[in-house]
Amino acid sequence: MFDLTTFTPYKQGLYITGLGLLCMAGGKVSQLLNITATNPEKIWIWAITFGLFFSVANCVFSLNTKDSSEKYWGQSMLAFILAMFLLVGAAYLLSGIGLEEGSAFRWLLIVVVIGHLVFSSIVRLMKGIVDFAQKEEWNAPNKKKRKGK
Repeated sequence: MFDLTTFTPYKQGLYITGLGLLCMAGGKVSQLLNITATNPEKIWIWAITFGLFFSVANCVFSLNTKDSSEKYWGQSMLAFILAMFLLVGAAYLLSGIGLEEGSAFRWLLIVVVIGHLVFSSIVRLMKGIVDFAQKEEWNAPNKKKRKGK
C-alpha cells in the first residue's frame, strides 16, 4: 500500500510543486484559449496556494516520520525553498507580473514563508515533547505520610 514514513519532504515537494505548476499552466492555457477571463494575477494566487499547501502537508507528514527531527527538518526547509523558487519563478514567467508590481503577492509570500517556519517549529517542538515523554519513566508520585494518622 502507501507508506507515509517513506514520503520524504523531497517527494512531497516534487508532487505538490508539480501539481502547482500543472494548475498554473492549465490556468494560462485556459486564458489563452479565452475559456476564462484574462487575469494574470490568478497564476500568482495558484503559486502561493500551493506553497501554503506544501507547508501544511509537510507539517502533517512530519508527525509520522521515524527520521531524526533534525534530518527531516533540514530536508523540509530545503524542499520548501526549492518549491517556492520554482512556483514563484513559474508564476513570474507565466503571468508577466513581478513581485515588485503586485505588492499584495509579496506580502502573501512573506506570510506563507513565516507561516511555514512557525508551523514547522511548533510541530518539531510537539514531536520533541512527545518523544521525551515516551522515553521518560513515569512513576506514581510518592505519597506523604500524615503525622495524625
